[in-house]
Amino acid sequence: MEKLIDEIEVDDKDTHSAVPTWSGFEYQGKVSIYWLMTQLNQIGIEQAEDYSLQIEHLEDFGVSYKGNPVTIHQVKAYQEKSAFGNYKKAVLELLGKCAKYPTISSIHLHTCCAVDVPAKNDLMEDLRSVSSKTKADQLVEYKRLLFDEGKFDEVYGKLFINHEEGDSPKRVIGNLDIDEEIRREIKCFFENNKHFIDKQLSDADENIIFAFSNLVQEINKIVAQGHVERDKNIEIPFTRFIQILKDEYVFQFTEDTAASMLKMVLSSYFVEYCNDNDLNLDECTQWHKNWELMCQLPNHDFLLLCKKLTPTVKENVKNLNAMTIRELVVQAGVQKTLLPLVMSAGKFALKIEGIKEMFILNKEGIHHLITTIATPWGKKAAVNQGQKVFEALKNDNKLAYLLYDVDHIITNELEGTFDGKIVDVGDDYKEVIPDFIKKETITKLKKMNFMTAQTALEVFK
Repeated sequence: MEKLIDEIEVDDKDTHSAVPTWSGFEYQGKVSIYWLMTQLNQIGIEQAEDYSLQIEHLEDFGVSYKGNPVTIHQVKAYQEKSAFGNYKKAVLELLGKCAKYPTISSIHLHTCCAVDVPAKNDLMEDLRSVSSKTKADQLVEYKRLLFDEGKFDEVYGKLFINHEEGDSPKRVIGNLDIDEEIRREIKCFFENNKHFIDKQLSDADENIIFAFSNLVQEINKIVAQGHVERDKNIEIPFTRFIQILKDEYVFQFTEDTAASMLKMVLSSYFVEYCNDNDLNLDECTQWHKNWELMCQLPNHDFLLLCKKLTPTVKENVKNLNAMTIRELVVQAGVQKTLLPLVMSAGKFALKIEGIKEMFILNKEGIHHLITTIATPWGKKAAVNQGQKVFEALKNDNKLAYLLYDVDHIITNELEGTFDGKIVDVGDDYKEVIPDFIKKETITKLKKMNFMTAQTALEVFK
């Protein structure tokens, strides 16, 4: 990276608007983490002090040196769209901004598949034809700089699309491969800096996954803060990421890390589900609507939501450990029950007003809870799972309401009824719940019905 010290001023109209959907769990967020790690591994810890990661500033993300942009990056998550026409507006914007800001030394287009890039002269003609109602003035200025003022040749040499086999960093990484590429770069960082990180097994798989989760959590926290403050210059120093990698360790397990891990797991299951079912990720509006709400929840509430989705887990959210959180988001339950029902939610009333209502279906006053319980049908499966739900929730002051508010529990393939004891605290349970442990002996019989996702889809037609 070229080091330029004289500070430049960025024109507001060239900046992206930081939108709430930007997230470290989405593809573009993960690409920014991947690029960050490749840069840390290239320049080394000692040279990282003056570098920062910029998010939704000039482009989807960028790297700055002493406040000046040195690389800018657009990210496109199109699946199997190799035609250049899908990317020409993005390329025009990259080239135009590079022509306008002399501190930028390279510009990059990141994609899920290789792009068929035309020859230089054909590319120029393609770019001349780009138009946009929303960015008309910007595009006119970029074309003037590139073609009328003759800066195209200069900045064309700074444009990077695709990459050669074996090159690093990569600019073409599939949706299903990005996590592995990030983990590989984090592992490389730990291996290269053993003299700097005084911890044994820092490069163990568990610590690499832990570090990945913490990097995502840091980006999401800063982005959320920037949105609240309407900050168009969301910037995180490289030194902050180094601090996270160096000082935070897998055995220092926090609610923040647990929530970040589970969000990444949910995100990856969604991507796999879409790929398996030939669904366009961007068109799954009902899921994105819920996902956005989940990401906005405080981490403690998000963990409560995960436990609500898997009400058989007995541990309290505050006592979660690395082993327990694996039980909270069950892959089969997510992909066979949660996602199919949420994707179809336009056909029925899916309440998303808050954590209490989220993923509760209401049909004629009967409440159905979507869960990720992934137990197959068996002679005593409903009885056993019903008992687990009762034991897990009866003393849980945050989620005990599920025992008497919910009549039907939706699973991946379990059908049946649990005729067991259910805690009864009367109509005033909201006032009683804070002292709920003292009331646990007051019980009544109540049916807990289990139904499959397929049955639920029929019921809510």
